[in-house]
Amino acid sequence: MKRLLFVLMLCIPMLAMAQEKGEVYGSVDLGYRYMWRGFSNGDAPVAMPTIGYSKGGFDVYAWGAFAFDDTYREINIGVSYSFSNFTLELVDYFYPWPGSDFFNFSKHSTTHTIEAIATYEPVAVPMHFTIGSIIFGDDKKWNGKNAFSTYAEMGYTHEFNERNMLQGVVGASLNKSFYNDYGKDFNLVNLTAAYTRVFSFWKFDEFPVTASYTYNPYLEKSYFNVMFTVGL
Repeated sequence: MKRLLFVLMLCIPMLAMAQEKGEVYGSVDLGYRYMWRGFSNGDAPVAMPTIGYSKGGFDVYAWGAFAFDDTYREINIGVSYSFSNFTLELVDYFYPWPGSDFFNFSKHSTTHTIEAIATYEPVAVPMHFTIGSIIFGDDKKWNGKNAFSTYAEMGYTHEFNERNMLQGVVGASLNKSFYNDYGKDFNLVNLTAAYTRVFSFWKFDEFPVTASYTYNPYLEKSYFNVMFTVGL
């Protein structure tokens, strides 16, 4: 399994790059904290740089999250392919703490976590339906077996105009997973409402600012966040 995943992570970007000239893109998100699927990864401000290449339906990217107080760090590599209203994605999450080895893909000791994700966006309504499952890596139950932690999300976006939008998200853990400490088969973990306003600032025609409120029913905790995005 680990060899197959490694080959996929290498071959899909090569297929994308082999096509005609595509688009290189990049951005940096600056946030009050790092929120992901209803969970706060620390309480310090965070920088999240992204760089990628897209051509046709292929997208190859790398992005990271780095807390300003160095309490959290994350580096991820992803590949995706979009067709019709679907997107299929494979993401490798890696946490570069002291002692971790990027080239260690042993199922018993790796600090990589690889997730397969599928997203559907219907044409008729501005919604998305996403399901993602950990298929390899550092995601083990108490007995040491793979948990295959699975997360499902439904979101709706209302655009008032090109520069103002409101989004609502409902996300849940579908099995005994790291989202619920491997304890229950189902838990709501992410109820988020977010408002985005796109400003013009200095040399940037588009400078999105997003304010969001998240409630995690499993943890019974609420979070407020503000995120700024700077395109490169």
